[in-house]
Amino acid sequence: MKKIIIFLALAILLAAALPIIGNKLVENSLDDRLTTLSSYGLEVSKAETESSYLSTKKHFEFLLRDADKFVEYLNKYSDKQIPPYVNAAFEGVLIGADVEYSNVPLSKAVSIDIYPLSLSVNMMSSIKEDDLDFHNYLEKFLHSKGVLYHINYNIVSEDFDGFVQDIKESYTLKDGTKLSLNLLNATFSGNGELIAPNSVVSNIQTINLAIDSAKTKVTFSLDGFSSSSNFESKSTYLSGANLKSFKLIVNAANENLLFDATGMKVNFSSNTQGNKAELNAKSSLKSMSIKSDTVDVVMKDFAYDIAIHGLDKDSFEELRVKISRLKTASSSSDLIQEVQASVVKLLSHGLAIDIAKFSLENITLNKTENLEGFDIKSKFKIKEDKNLADKISLSPLLVAQNIDMTINIKLSKPLYAKLSNGMPMTSMANDFAKEDANSVIFDITFIDGEFRVNGKALR
Repeated sequence: MKKIIIFLALAILLAAALPIIGNKLVENSLDDRLTTLSSYGLEVSKAETESSYLSTKKHFEFLLRDADKFVEYLNKYSDKQIPPYVNAAFEGVLIGADVEYSNVPLSKAVSIDIYPLSLSVNMMSSIKEDDLDFHNYLEKFLHSKGVLYHINYNIVSEDFDGFVQDIKESYTLKDGTKLSLNLLNATFSGNGELIAPNSVVSNIQTINLAIDSAKTKVTFSLDGFSSSSNFESKSTYLSGANLKSFKLIVNAANENLLFDATGMKVNFSSNTQGNKAELNAKSSLKSMSIKSDTVDVVMKDFAYDIAIHGLDKDSFEELRVKISRLKTASSSSDLIQEVQASVVKLLSHGLAIDIAKFSLENITLNKTENLEGFDIKSKFKIKEDKNLADKISLSPLLVAQNIDMTINIKLSKPLYAKLSNGMPMTSMANDFAKEDANSVIFDITFIDGEFRVNGKALR
């Protein structure tokens, strides 16, 4: 009986201690992340805690003291380097964060709200000088958490989901310019560290931005955006995006422009899990219109499908690392030369490029001139050559022997006629062209240094 009582007492003590243990686990995780952010120029200017036995709430305010360090930190995880001029816009930004979590381990995800409280000091001062009322409106809007990023994050499993709070705002500046912004139903979910997730899915229903001044009216709209990415590693990943429609309208005194695109799909992948690395890129576009006072072009059903096979994995990884260094360091001539040397080293191992599709179904000019379209397929092979660097230094023409290629080009007859009329130099191609019922065809080969078009040697 005593053993049972002792066991029950221990169980009760353990259950009672769970919230304390859970609080400590989350506290340690938060401290680690705050230490990382502090080392990259984001200073905790305010910290408040409201804690009960079962739950804890924290409020932080972060001041971006060193934009250069923070941008350097972001560039480590970005596919493209953030431009240096962005640093000035970041300097002095004040960001609020509300963190709420259960002290009972594993019972509930950490809830986080992140919101800007103020733009940079220079930017806010400039706005205040130009338009005091707009400055006061913007200040009030930000302090009311007008731009808010909500995240539910499980520290143990690293699963997360969240949303960007809807924005429906409009304002008229003192010069009469009307501004409006709508952001609706922006959500996301995924797994991994928030700054560099293993996988992430995002969706945006609508973004509308309008600027209407006395001289110019600009309207931007985006509808039905979705994307997904999975990262096995920095060199093995799969990313895709879909966009229902995108529109940009500019109406000005001297110029009018309409850009309208629908049905966009994009997919990129990199795979280094086999003996060789490979890259793939696919994209398609249902329609695109470009209209101005001088141009009226409508294109339908554009697509491309490109793959690069047979990449040496070690050389590919070496090149990736050096390109990554370019993003976080000054582009010194030595580093640029290292990247160039890595490119040559990668090519010296050989590779193959396959363009399975590069096509446009239809293009129409000025609503009346139907040029139909084109279809291009090609294969390129760069042969392995350990002496490639020496050949390039002696004469780039020596490298031609390392390249084999085949290209099949089909141009609609109306499009070919248009190109021939617009560029007289293309009339030379008539001697090599062949035709079927609908198209002008060029089968181009370059094999063992010999260039042929439709079987005829080009000398």
